[in-house]
Amino acid sequence: MPSRKKFIRDAFMGAIAVSAVPKFSFGKNVTGINPQKDQVRLAVIGKGRMGSSDLRTALSTGMATLAGICDIYDRNLDALRQQSGKDVVFTKEYREILDRKDIDAVIIGTPDHWHQRIAIEAMKAGKDVYCEKPVIHSLQEGRALTEAQQQAGRVFQMGSQGMSSWGNKLAKAMVEAGLTGTVNTIEGQFTAAPQALRPFVTPPEANEQSIWWNRFLGNAPKRAFDAQRFLQWRNWSDYGTGVAGDLFVHVIASAHFIMNAEGPEKVYGTGGIRYYTNGSRDTPDVLLGYLDYPGRDKKGAFTLSLSANLADGVSKKWGSTDFTIKGAEGVLTVGWDKVVLKTTGKTDPSKLDAVKEWSGVPVRLSDNEYEFNVPKGSKGAHHDHFVNFLTTVQNGGKTVADTRFGVQASAASLLCYESYLKQKALRWDHQKGSIKA
Repeated sequence: MPSRKKFIRDAFMGAIAVSAVPKFSFGKNVTGINPQKDQVRLAVIGKGRMGSSDLRTALSTGMATLAGICDIYDRNLDALRQQSGKDVVFTKEYREILDRKDIDAVIIGTPDHWHQRIAIEAMKAGKDVYCEKPVIHSLQEGRALTEAQQQAGRVFQMGSQGMSSWGNKLAKAMVEAGLTGTVNTIEGQFTAAPQALRPFVTPPEANEQSIWWNRFLGNAPKRAFDAQRFLQWRNWSDYGTGVAGDLFVHVIASAHFIMNAEGPEKVYGTGGIRYYTNGSRDTPDVLLGYLDYPGRDKKGAFTLSLSANLADGVSKKWGSTDFTIKGAEGVLTVGWDKVVLKTTGKTDPSKLDAVKEWSGVPVRLSDNEYEFNVPKGSKGAHHDHFVNFLTTVQNGGKTVADTRFGVQASAASLLCYESYLKQKALRWDHQKGSIKA
């Protein structure tokens, strides 16, 4: 996993092309992995920051070999030509990847506004798909994506790694065992230290000759070449989904999984561009989202409270690996590798037996507080998420975050931004996938 500091910096500032080139292990097996079938022949479409991380992790499982790389930026393609095997396809045209019969699955790591379109085309072309979050760029795109998977019968997984984390699984077991009582609130925060408000300086290698600008724009509004929009696309609503789709979606996906939720009833988002007022973005650098969920499975109706502040260098919060679940009888602090339970009164140790399958032996911090740590030997949520995906590609079945799940979590995050734009609370019909009048 990248360091927490680097991950936050890259996620917030959209440094998709200027990060160091990762080292890949092309087609090499990893000790302890015994695929039941031949290795999955994998291609990546969009080899920026997250696409590179996904590819590196997928290959590290020993369950996949690299078969193709597509990127519209020469730098990203050239960086891997020196490391790749002779059978790896390099192209700027993603359809060349989809047309190849010797490629089984694709990782989609493009800007958000390309996710749904390429995913649909890939499944229709017979490819299984690992798609970065959010899987949709607008609320209207969800139905077509889920229908495409149903019709094609392909494997699909949203790239929200927390869905395969040990911490999420333990938290779900704890809530279901009643250790928190009925849940009333889930809270997550994201913060990052502000950067200096300096004019953007275009790297010399980022120019109209090295970047396929018209392909980057896709269905976005046409405009003249702008390297800042390309290199920092997450800042712009034409291509990204702001902090809501980039960050909120992680906690939303976790909440949906743990609470067996399908979508909120009402969403309110508020915030604004408070610090980066230099024209470098049109999406908020401060955003608060409040999502009301109905009760299901006797777990309690709850409000999901989310916030992101790109100019808070003190709090050091990273919601996807540090969120809280609050109930009438206790609170869970949930990370991928650690979960802490604190109860309102003295904890009855016998009640912890209900989650022993996931938890092992916890650390007693006090009469009413216990810490649970991931078992030794864990390779992390990102690794396990790709093992889940590649195992399903090889053997069939259902992933932990298919199109239906991915669309529901992505739509909830986009509603936070949509509410901010409309300056009012929105009521949501998750069954129809539409805003209620």
